[in-house]
Amino acid sequence: MARVSRFTLADRRQAVARAFGGSESPAAVATDLGIHTTTLYRWAGSSTTDEPGPARVRLVEATQELLRHADYADITIESVAARCGLAPRTAFHHFPNKRQLFQAAVDDAAAVLIERIRERSQDADWPDTPLEQLRTFLRIAAESIYATPRTHVLFRNLGVPKSEGTAERWHDSFVDAITELLRAAHNQGQIDNTTDLPAAAKLVTGAMRGIHTAVFDGADTGTALELVARVHLLVPPRH
Repeated sequence: MARVSRFTLADRRQAVARAFGGSESPAAVATDLGIHTTTLYRWAGSSTTDEPGPARVRLVEATQELLRHADYADITIESVAARCGLAPRTAFHHFPNKRQLFQAAVDDAAAVLIERIRERSQDADWPDTPLEQLRTFLRIAAESIYATPRTHVLFRNLGVPKSEGTAERWHDSFVDAITELLRAAHNQGQIDNTTDLPAAAKLVTGAMRGIHTAVFDGADTGTALELVARVHLLVPPRH
């Protein structure tokens, strides 16, 4: 005789809403209900859309969505497959291990973000001076990030071991872009000529990452954009 679950359909829907739509984490809800975290992911993935799309895309998007409420250690390829209504064997066919799946989720988010920044940059009114251009660039980047929820995987601390994947190379590209703007500002005499440009670019990037992380953790985007508008002032001006 098949075992009858002690959870009704309504119970399961409520648990999923708590774990993935509220302020509670999946781990906390699972502990409260006395179930394993992966059970919540299985419940969350029990229904699929009418047009689910290619398996690889669904797996990447499901990973990004699950990581909005869970840490890297909380998810498995099986739970991601369940989330998007795929068999585990299909998921493993596309991604033999979690590291590859996570890196694909990061790379996808970064590629989408870069395209959003490019589109906004084309429509922007760019100032003449490099420091004001830096301010504009930082604002465009922030607006693009906040308008693209999947980019949270680039900024939130997900507890990912460095050996398992990283978003650092994407952040390094951001540092390079800021360095070039600072070099132009230096050449035009806008900033202190003793400024270590690569170091300053890393600090500006770090400040931006901190603001973005706070937004994805619930901080107000309007306040964040006000702070972003002042980040360029961290660079010492020429006296």
